Amino acid sequence: MSVPPASPPELFTNPEVPLESLPGLEELDWQPLHPRFVRRLQAGALFRVLVFVGIVGAAQLSATGAGAVGPPTWLSSLVWTLIAVLAMSWLAWPAIAVPCWGYVTREQDIVYKSGVFWQSVKAVPFNRVQHTRIDSSPLDRRFGLANLSIFPAGAGGHKIRGLGADTAEQLRAFVSSQIEAETGEAADDIC
Repeated sequence: MSVPPASPPELFTNPEVPLESLPGLEELDWQPLHPRFVRRLQAGALFRVLVFVGIVGAAQLSATGAGAVGPPTWLSSLVWTLIAVLAMSWLAWPAIAVPCWGYVTREQDIVYKSGVFWQSVKAVPFNRVQHTRIDSSPLDRRFGLANLSIFPAGAGGHKIRGLGADTAEQLRAFVSSQIEAETGEAADDIC
């Protein structure tokens, strides 16, 4: 009985992909972050403003107290005007920034975009993810929010902020199931 000749091994091929065939990011169905995330960021900004005002107010009182000559009136007015402008911008910025952020969950990866002027888009393939984590600060929990951190192999973690607590848990479970599916397929390929 003769053995048929072995077929030659396939050579590595790497054909070009035309740019027109690649999906654009604008074609993705971006999911917005939770609507309460704007208020949560504004509450954090308000807390920072109040601390800053307290520190500046205490410094101004100590400078004018005990018979010392305080700063000129125009300087004091300028400082408080700058504080007011900064406070307004810190409180308004979340309403501008959060609508520009979002995420997309696809079959093979999760994509997150952030930024207003300098936008950043990060895609994390599920076959590179080692583990996930959900965290929330006391202020996040007050607004019913959570953050999903995804840790791919060989890179730092990526955090998707401003998710509803239920959404964060659903995404974590989905990513974990995708990791397990990838791990199972890899184990099947080895055997």
